[in-house]
Amino acid sequence: MIPDMDRAEFLSWLVKGAAGAVAGGLLAQAAVGADPGAPEPITVLSGATVIDGTGSPPRPDTTIVLAADRILAVGRYPDLPRLPAVRTLDLTGKFVIPGLWDMHTHMAQAEHTFPPLHVVHGVTGIREMWGFPEIHDLRRRIEQGTVLGPRIVLASSIIDGPPGIWPGSTVVSTEDEARAAVRRSKHEGADFVKVYSLLTRETFTAIADESHRAGMPFAGHVPHRIPVAEAVELGQHTIEHLYGMLLSTSSRTPEFYAEINAGPVDPNAQRADRARMERAAADSHSPEVAGALFELMIRRGVWQSPTLIVLARLATGVAPGRPDDERLRYLPEFLRLFWQQRTGPEPDAAEATMLRRNFDSRLELLGAMNAAGVGIVAGTDAGNPFVFPGFSLHEELELLVQAGLSPMQALQAATRNAARCAGLAAVSGTVEVGKHADLVVLDGDPLASIGNTRRIHAVVCRGRYLDPADRERILRDVEAAAQVEYPAAPTGGVGFDCCG
Repeated sequence: MIPDMDRAEFLSWLVKGAAGAVAGGLLAQAAVGADPGAPEPITVLSGATVIDGTGSPPRPDTTIVLAADRILAVGRYPDLPRLPAVRTLDLTGKFVIPGLWDMHTHMAQAEHTFPPLHVVHGVTGIREMWGFPEIHDLRRRIEQGTVLGPRIVLASSIIDGPPGIWPGSTVVSTEDEARAAVRRSKHEGADFVKVYSLLTRETFTAIADESHRAGMPFAGHVPHRIPVAEAVELGQHTIEHLYGMLLSTSSRTPEFYAEINAGPVDPNAQRADRARMERAAADSHSPEVAGALFELMIRRGVWQSPTLIVLARLATGVAPGRPDDERLRYLPEFLRLFWQQRTGPEPDAAEATMLRRNFDSRLELLGAMNAAGVGIVAGTDAGNPFVFPGFSLHEELELLVQAGLSPMQALQAATRNAARCAGLAAVSGTVEVGKHADLVVLDGDPLASIGNTRRIHAVVCRGRYLDPADRERILRDVEAAAQVEYPAAPTGGVGFDCCG
């Protein structure tokens, strides 16, 4: 048996024993730390089966060495030395996957409830789709370690055409206004520009051009007036909610968009008409048109963020959910009230059937996209009625499998693909040396059943190991906070959009 050794000897042994598996710069950080008097803690996770997110086969009986927020080593180390200062956890029988990303979320400004709910359910990174000022501040505090929350990739304010669907959006009517909105987004520190449904061809094209000039991606809704292929050609980075996909993969695509552009667009007033048009588009689906669009998306590196869970919630024309859903206790009262207000009237039988068929057509279309090689990322639109932060990402993964993705592909949609889409592939998305120490420890194999991602034993967030007791404590704290939490600001209180 190898005797106890001090910290420096342990790290020296590691770099020799790992035979190049440890990055030298990371080793230096771990050995010294930001403060020479307070070296970074080391955590050793041993014995688990690692599903690293790269697509490689699972790696049984694997050890992961973490120093603060980085992965120092991944491999088999049968002679790993003992060190009193190192926290060693035996995870035999467990499965370790990369920390999950939810690539379409809202309401991070409810900082005492939404961010910790993400983390406790294994969501260690989010793409927040409306960049309120208070979320910029929250992100800084999360990065400083004073608030528990996921890593945040942050959108601009929603940029929409008149009159604007949501209060607080940036509404642009001219090319000059559209360009100014992009420049303002960059100045405010947004990671990407969020485009929305009522933009005209003129303003949408101006946003695309100015975003390229600013070196910022633009993403969000494909505007109602714009076919998806045109948005892709202009460089839109992600297509959210499968918007426009049914209309743009039909043999009647030109006819549908001619009808849309013949008059004003009011998506709230014309929701039923849009659904009927989508049904006609699905019934006239063209594999040739679809194949050409998929090829274009692949060539231009465009990602599909389908948010199936929110589409499923709306598939009946209402926001289904039980008032006795136990998850409601973790949400602030203002949000529960908002959800009740957003619940619409029951559709008649014919409309309900059509909405369900449209949802099934979207599932089929997504499966075809995945088979063709279009990049898929997992997002939920958390914050919409009965789409819960953290909880609902696991529902999304199950729907991705229902659409035809394999469990590995669904897992990658929330890990490797998500990190690539977010521009963070160098530091996130897989369990590899040098990546951030964001991990999820599961009690079941997610490749055997994607539902096993719900069976969370522990979460590692920024190198902090949250064991079952920690997770229970966090949930208790969230439940208590939900009794008193209010919107962070009047503009940010219900600052999210249905399918937004």
